[in-house]
Amino acid sequence: MKIDASTIRALFVDSSLSKFFSETDLFYIDFPSKTACSCYTLRYFGYDDDDLLNMASGALPVHFADKERADMFIRRLMANEADSAIDTFRLASKDGSSYRWVRFSAKVVTRNEEGKPEAVIGHVLDVDDLINSQEEIRNRLVEIDTIRELFISINKSLDFEETFTRVIEQLHRIIPFERATTQSLVNDRLVVIAGFGYAEKELEGLSFPAQGIDNPAVRAIRERKIAICNNVPAEFPGFISASKDFTPLSWLGIPLVYEDKVIGLLALDDKDPNAYNDQHVRVVSALSDYIAVALEHAQKHRFVTRQAMTDQLTGLANRYGLETHGMEIFQMATDQDQSIGVLMIDIDHFKQINDAYGHAYGDTVLKSIAQAIRAQIRNKDYAVRYGGEEFVVILPGLGTREALIVAERLRIKIAQMTIEKDRKFPTVSVGIYAAIPGTLDILHEFIHRADLALYAAKEAGRNRSRVWSTNPEFYVNG
Repeated sequence: MKIDASTIRALFVDSSLSKFFSETDLFYIDFPSKTACSCYTLRYFGYDDDDLLNMASGALPVHFADKERADMFIRRLMANEADSAIDTFRLASKDGSSYRWVRFSAKVVTRNEEGKPEAVIGHVLDVDDLINSQEEIRNRLVEIDTIRELFISINKSLDFEETFTRVIEQLHRIIPFERATTQSLVNDRLVVIAGFGYAEKELEGLSFPAQGIDNPAVRAIRERKIAICNNVPAEFPGFISASKDFTPLSWLGIPLVYEDKVIGLLALDDKDPNAYNDQHVRVVSALSDYIAVALEHAQKHRFVTRQAMTDQLTGLANRYGLETHGMEIFQMATDQDQSIGVLMIDIDHFKQINDAYGHAYGDTVLKSIAQAIRAQIRNKDYAVRYGGEEFVVILPGLGTREALIVAERLRIKIAQMTIEKDRKFPTVSVGIYAAIPGTLDILHEFIHRADLALYAAKEAGRNRSRVWSTNPEFYVNG
């Protein structure tokens, strides 16, 4: 049935019912007469009849994120693309002080010969409370799911890096942050042991004071309470950023408490000011115990694993470490098509040292040489006590020439060492092999070639370096 525009106009504008309709959620616009009847919801926002007419002719005063959809809503009706439209926007109050979600429904009653609307009837419903309630329910469901996933993470893996990654992934679902660090409480320092969003080099050796000063991190540890800082430059004096190109403006610190003992801090950093609120504190409070348990278990597992991979006398890696972490380094070089160097080091005449001065002195020699090796290599290099008086050093990223330089620097350093004036300190011989590993190469073949070079160094008189190579320029006489 065709609706007559004059009848609608009479109901909304000309009759005694106009006041009644103005107190409902219905509105009416008559373009030829330039009259309109606003509705209760629009009047609540401060918009009268003239404002409604202007909205239809121009643009709806909505949130900038909804503007494109709102413009399309008006355009479809005005350009004869549709006779009705329904959508939901965040409508601004007339004074611009607030936004609320409203649902707009509009229907064109009649159009003129050019297809432009003459009369429009519509409905505006404030659905802000409903949408916020739905959003709150969704957030609660996400929180519940996050707790569940964190609980699964605790039991799924004991690998520290994997556990940290899983925790960060879950927190990202409910809390905004650009970067994060896990800090272990060691004596009076918070030592960074893992990070998200930072380069590995940025976190090497990074630690912060855990007492003696007053800042949000220290207070979080001391009071065992989650701390928020929404203006880092003003509220967090002495804040140290791990990255030169990133300065957070908001910070959230979560003290990690395990068996009633503070074991560390999980810190979240965001580039925007005022990123955190009481809602985030409430959420994190429910998760902090799970996070602490997960990280403590993972740390203990990492400690036990490292102990199993460590030679107890020298503190270097042992054969098990070579078979696990050493293999990982080699595989990474293979995957990245990157050169890798291997040094095989043997203490010259070590049996004579033991026979002459006893095994206790021999152990001291082994420990001193291990310390010298550590001092002469990079953090990413891997030193192994291969067995007895033999050591293996893996040098990722180094070619033959660079590996030879490391070997000679180490050999010369050891040749200059002394422990006791009346006791001889031995020299070392070094075998070297470096190459870009192919897909069929294995670490033990590299070690074998370095061992052949070591044998050549021994045969040549000891206290020298030799390279497994067909290029004579790499042979060093010592």
